[in-house]
Amino acid sequence: MKNKKNKILITGGAGYIGSLLIEKLLKKGFEIICLDIFIYGDSAIKQFYSNKNFQSVKGDIRDKKLLKRILIDVKTIIHLAAIVGDKPCQIIPKQSTDINVNGTKILAQLAKKNKVEKLIYASTCSNYGIIKMHQIANEKTKLNPVSLYAKQKIKTENLLKKISSKKFKIISFRFGTAFGISHRTRFDLTVNSLAFEAIRYKKIEVYAKNTYRPYVHVRDIAAILKVAVNKNFSNNFYIFNGGFTSQNYTKEQLVNILKKVKQNIKMEYVENNDRRSYKVNFKKLENFFNLKPSMSVKKGFQEMISAIKFG
Repeated sequence: MKNKKNKILITGGAGYIGSLLIEKLLKKGFEIICLDIFIYGDSAIKQFYSNKNFQSVKGDIRDKKLLKRILIDVKTIIHLAAIVGDKPCQIIPKQSTDINVNGTKILAQLAKKNKVEKLIYASTCSNYGIIKMHQIANEKTKLNPVSLYAKQKIKTENLLKKISSKKFKIISFRFGTAFGISHRTRFDLTVNSLAFEAIRYKKIEVYAKNTYRPYVHVRDIAAILKVAVNKNFSNNFYIFNGGFTSQNYTKEQLVNILKKVKQNIKMEYVENNDRRSYKVNFKKLENFFNLKPSMSVKKGFQEMISAIKFG
């Protein structure tokens, strides 16, 4: 029997964050099971198929039979599988709630039964919704969700808190908006899409220019999750804002950073009905895990632009 200490299940492992995380954890000698429905295919993880410590399973987090089979000897779960973002959740409200809320509940309950020791959950800073301009949200700030996606994440956090126990620790990370290159890069995220438009159209449209968001490189998200795997937690349940306090920007500030990296872009500022605006404090995470960002937004723009240019 393989050492349980080293066995990790990553749900949604073939996605934007998961594919980078798998690479990091395999390098550290962990045994990884990737559970994914491969809605975007498996090209992001094909490179790991030859690694004896890697196993890929096609399946759904709501499939109890499948979960029982793959949870044997798993010590840690990193739960990334979800319908992610406001628009997809709006389009399929029932299915997204079933996957994001009920699916997570099924996974957590079975994990607890199967003596998994730790579940690490990817939540979102969208939970804060709208915050007054002069305020900065910490983990105790009152939540003010304006999207179905954020409401699902909050409901799930509350469920997970009830399921957690002394022998089954649950850690929820409310991540900022991701950016940067991965094995399956997403272009629907603010920094990535601005870079893409700047190269492709030489013109960018900027919505709600004065709204704040925290930004965090996908590689830093993977680093945070990797550190959490090795960390001992004394309490049953934790919430951390996932990112770095220095990386809160308005959309206009982002564009000004982009202009330094890529000259001669035409700008168009457009008002829209997205009211979300939140600045977030990440000191709890920075101190608890002793982490600093490895990638700035400026470096993210540079990396993205050169990757798009060279295909």
